[in-house]
Amino acid sequence: MNEREAEDAGEAEVAARRRALDEQIAARPVEEVVGVVDFGGRGGWPAGGGLMTLCLSLCHWRTGSGPLRSQRLTTRFTTSSEDYASLMSRIKVLDVVRLRARVVEDSAIGTPQAEVVEFLGHDDDPELARMAVDRKIPVVHEDPYFGELVLERAYDWFKGDVKWRRSTVDLMAVTDESGSPAAAIATARSLWDQPEAWTRRVEEFAVQELLPVKNENWLDEDEGEAPLTPQLFLRRMKLEAITANPDGSFEFWFDDGDLFLGHSIQVRGTLSEGPTDADIPG
Repeated sequence: MNEREAEDAGEAEVAARRRALDEQIAARPVEEVVGVVDFGGRGGWPAGGGLMTLCLSLCHWRTGSGPLRSQRLTTRFTTSSEDYASLMSRIKVLDVVRLRARVVEDSAIGTPQAEVVEFLGHDDDPELARMAVDRKIPVVHEDPYFGELVLERAYDWFKGDVKWRRSTVDLMAVTDESGSPAAAIATARSLWDQPEAWTRRVEEFAVQELLPVKNENWLDEDEGEAPLTPQLFLRRMKLEAITANPDGSFEFWFDDGDLFLGHSIQVRGTLSEGPTDADIPG
């Protein structure tokens, strides 16, 4: 299977799961849901025809008088642009909200999902209100190697300033399904055990993948027409952060030094394969 066929197969699988989810949601009754809006849990996008879809993630929630759930529930509500703007202005992170929705806990896409029928407003559920307060308390992981790492709930990672070679970078250790950073920290330790070797591999891969892109499409007038050399390319890159994942994968993030008009340079890879992909997101 070539790359294009793989992309088509991936898109077809996503579409099939979405159809299966729609069928699951359509079969569910409308019930009341009350929950806490999570960090990073507010967003939306155009739905066509002048409508907007509001997406809220609830970190703690229940349906009716049922038991409390703490697996994140993603809710979607398609409404007018006016209602969307009003809801976005009124609903804040860690608010306790009540809504009517069709809920699928064991969904076709693997996580609890809900289609909202109506927002009923804010709620004073005392248990959820206490959980919202508790969620404001910083969670700190003291690591013997990396020091203090603080949980950033919006991204599900523990973050800290860590020495890498002769400079300090942000380390983001992504949590696993249980909320623990231990597996990601093990990934990070493997990188930090050989900083020189990993720096060389990542930089060489960035040059291999992105220098031709720079020279073919991104040369500025003040850079002239001569192709940029690997040495000049690397001189302008500055490592800012490393993301370590529980599965042994990683991402190196660089300031591009205006190589790509302020886009970040991202090099992804795994401990077993090394660098596998380079991009200029954002």
